Amino acid sequence: NAPGGSFKKTRGSGGGLRRSAKMSNMVATTAVLYGAVYPAAAYVLFRLVRFYLVERGDPWFWGDFGLGAPKSHRIIHFVLKCGALIFANIPNDARRVLIGALKKIPGMSDMSALDFDFENYDRIMEAPTVARGAKAIGMKRLSEWLYRPRHFSTIESEYTHPYCRPILYIPGIKIKPFYPARCAEFEWIARIEAATSAIRDEFLKVSETNPTAVGTYLVPEDMKTTVQGWRTLFLVNPQGKQMEENQKMVPKTWEILNSIPGFIPSNMTMFSVLSPGAEIASHAGLTNAAVRIHLPIIVPEPAKSVIRVGPKVRTWEQGKILAFNDAYDHQVRRPRQPQQNLESPCVYVCVCVTQV
Repeated sequence: NAPGGSFKKTRGSGGGLRRSAKMSNMVATTAVLYGAVYPAAAYVLFRLVRFYLVERGDPWFWGDFGLGAPKSHRIIHFVLKCGALIFANIPNDARRVLIGALKKIPGMSDMSALDFDFENYDRIMEAPTVARGAKAIGMKRLSEWLYRPRHFSTIESEYTHPYCRPILYIPGIKIKPFYPARCAEFEWIARIEAATSAIRDEFLKVSETNPTAVGTYLVPEDMKTTVQGWRTLFLVNPQGKQMEENQKMVPKTWEILNSIPGFIPSNMTMFSVLSPGAEIASHAGLTNAAVRIHLPIIVPEPAKSVIRVGPKVRTWEQGKILAFNDAYDHQVRRPRQPQQNLESPCVYVCVCVTQV
């Protein structure tokens, strides 16, 4: 009996060891769950809820309306942010595979948003100035701007403002709505203002000899929607295409514009013509890393043609450059007065220059 009893005792001991090991594993699993997994899941849930609460209530939409976006377009903007959140946070190789698959779906192959280069956009962070600016607002990657613009724009800093909502944001650049008439950043302003008469003469000549060259403005997002009372003569169109035939019609103007330090020849450049009653809706530019320059060449009534950039409002004065950062939400109005002649347009040259 001794051997049998011994055997039973051994079996009993083995069962106890197994139960003890099982208990240890359960304790370890519970510790991992409560110590790491649950807190991590709670943190992710917290971030998602905060993302929803902040970005879902965003009153801004860059497509057409700026700060005046209706509820339906705010929903569209939130859906786009959700898409950016997903695309920006999956590995690069997986993102390429996913985009390749989506492009095979009928109707999605022409979606330009699918071609966005997340990797190179994030790589701009390698620049020390950009890295410092990103650190100041708690931004770990530039692509975060694509799905958290309201969050970052409302952080108080010298690089941000609630009205500064460009499509592509670059941190580390000090921003302001308008620049003084004489400032160190643009020492060339007086020289360009002195060329106002030459530029105006070329424009008037084109208007007389080739009136169809100045056409109705088409909204870049679809190149179909028009803006009543707004006509343009593009030297570089909204997609960055050089309009060489138009440039040849105003050679002196094109030469003068190219002499501006920091002039961006691949950015929209044009003669802009506003008739009485024209209104350009609230919108924002591509990036805060550039400054928009307006040179008014014909201003029949400067006090009645106004431009709002962020919270500031200015009027045009013939021959005096207006420099502003069009990353801010901005709009233009030229109210029509009773008995006003519709053929008394306000005309200005619109170009873009770098500020970095």
